[in-house]
Order: sequence, then C-alpha cells, then structure tokens
Amino acid sequence: MQVLSQVDSTNEEIRRNLTLPEGAVVIADRQTQGRGRQGRSWHSETGTGLYLSTLLKPDLTPEKLALITLMAGVATVSAIQQQASVPVKLKWPNDILLNGKKLAGILCEYIPGTAVIVGIGINLNQTCFPEDIQDIATSLKLATGNTVNRAKIVLSLLESLDREYEEFLQEKRTHLVKKWTDRTDMFGKTVTVHQKGNSLTGIAVGLDPEGKLILQTPNGKQQLLGSGELLTARADSKSPFSK
Repeated sequence: MQVLSQVDSTNEEIRRNLTLPEGAVVIADRQTQGRGRQGRSWHSETGTGLYLSTLLKPDLTPEKLALITLMAGVATVSAIQQQASVPVKLKWPNDILLNGKKLAGILCEYIPGTAVIVGIGINLNQTCFPEDIQDIATSLKLATGNTVNRAKIVLSLLESLDREYEEFLQEKRTHLVKKWTDRTDMFGKTVTVHQKGNSLTGIAVGLDPEGKLILQTPNGKQQLLGSGELLTARADSKSPFSK
C-alpha cells in the first residue's frame, strides 16, 4: 500500500505504475485532479475524504467491466455500513447516495490486455462543499454529526474489496447482481439515462447477469444499457407509460 500526501489522481498514479502486483493500493490525502465518470472532477479536499485506487488484473473482456463496477459498489457500501449506520443506496452505474445526495463514487478504468484500475472516492468528514455541488453532495459527518476514522474505513473497504473480488473471480455473477439489487431503491422508478449524446426515459426494471441496466421504454420494449449516466430517478405517479 502506498499512502501519498498529494497526487494528481490515485487512478493516474496506478496507471503510471502498471507493473505493480495485483491488489496494489494507492491512497492520497488530497487529489489535485481527482476524476469521476464522464470526465468530471471529483472534489478532493485535504484530509476529509477517502481517495483510493487499487490495481486488479482479472482475465476479462471490456464488456465485463460493468461487473467490476458493481463489485466495487457492493464492497464500498458494505464498508460504509460497517462504520456508520446510514441508509446508503447504490445508483447505477457507479454512485452511492445517502439521503438522495452523492456520498461516494466509483471509477473503473480498463487497460486493454493489462488490468483494471478501480478508483473509489468517499466523502467522510467534509462539512461543506463548493457551491456548484453543495446541493447534490453529502458526507458521513454531515449526515451523522460524527467524525469518521479514516483508517478504520480504509481497513473495512480493503477487506470488503478482497471478499467481493474473490467471489467475482469464482464467477458468482448472479449473487453479485442480487447483492447490488438489494442495495438500491431505483428499480420500479422512472429514470432518464444519458448515453452517447442521447437521452432515454423508461422504467428501471433491474440488471441483467452482465450488470447491464434493463430499461422498459414507453413502447413496451426492454433495452439493455451497458453504460450511461442516470439523470433522474423518481417514483412519481405520472410516468411516461401513463395514459
């Protein structure tokens, strides 16, 4: 394990060192260029969050990357709940929400023929956020009033990742999808997914065995989405299927 006071991005630090053994971990106290999905930045305030990346080298195709993201999400939720009794929920494909606000995020990057870099960011002890995200982000301290011991949550997270990854390697995909499903509240809701410049609205039905989102569209057909950004999730009575 490598612990840095500052780095541009823990994912980038591993990308520069792909000869590291599988399971290598990089943790930073601060990221200057922390990244999320869709090229967004990840707010990485000094000393308040957990910014961690690990290097995995499974024998898998790019199409299976969604399952790695699900695996990391389940492990992260488990670690958070071990340290704080809070109602965290998974949001497809890579977010963890608390009271409807973003608490944590996963960024998995596939290096063709080489590895998968799994980056995890968790808001732990932040008491405020920049104006542009203060309405959509939260931290464990804001939610509970308690300061989180970062060392303890790191230990919990690494133990959870080790356990979930071992099951992943044993091809327990159905079990993984079920565990992810048990930790979300998005299914049955009307959602809008932004994908490759297009928006698609429908009801989130569930996940298929490969971790793809099953979306039932207003025409009654089901579509499988392997990636994208979930823009909205609501359980309103007026759905696109209403007459």
